[in-house]
Amino acid sequence: MDDQALRHTVTEELEWAPHVDATRITVDVQDGIVRLGGAVASLAEKHAAERAVWHVHGVRALVQDIEVRLDAAHRHPDAEIAARVQNVLRWDAQIPDARLRIKVEDGIVTLMGTLDWQYQRQAAEARVRALEGVRAVENEIAIRPGTTAADIAANVRRAFARHAELDAGRITVAVDGSTVALTGTVRSLLARHRAENAAWSAAGVGAVDNRLSVAP
Repeated sequence: MDDQALRHTVTEELEWAPHVDATRITVDVQDGIVRLGGAVASLAEKHAAERAVWHVHGVRALVQDIEVRLDAAHRHPDAEIAARVQNVLRWDAQIPDARLRIKVEDGIVTLMGTLDWQYQRQAAEARVRALEGVRAVENEIAIRPGTTAADIAANVRRAFARHAELDAGRITVAVDGSTVALTGTVRSLLARHRAENAAWSAAGVGAVDNRLSVAP
């Protein structure tokens, strides 16, 4: 698929995506690399646009330059946003919120602290991202390591084997401490994202360095 056809397909995907106003988003494509620009009304809408692009076959990489511009009715003081963040994390049973710290500056929320699992880290970010008035989320939550490098590598390979859409034979796994490095090729940007999520789901993983390239 050439760049012009890919741009058309990405634009169509954005137009069909729920909760996305595609008229406010620009799409540029060069050598299979998609750049999204423009401005949207919320962080949730920005993330929805990003997810839509992941599903388009032929996208080799995504550059996310969409700006979040809140109108006056959706802006809130940082102190109010911080209180909302604390409340939403406190009411989620899977997130041990007492181990987290929160900073809010100009609508940008920074999450800090240490958790045991990546799904907890992702859940915390997702809850905050959905809050009105949040312009961006900087997720600095660390994952507590709890096993050896050899065990982590084996756990990651087993995680890949459970995902039929991943061609595990094309992916190389290397572990340094609790950091997993993924190299090799996958067939789509969505597969690249799923490989990273699969690696994060393995016990003991503290960080993932995703070096996978997309070769449709």
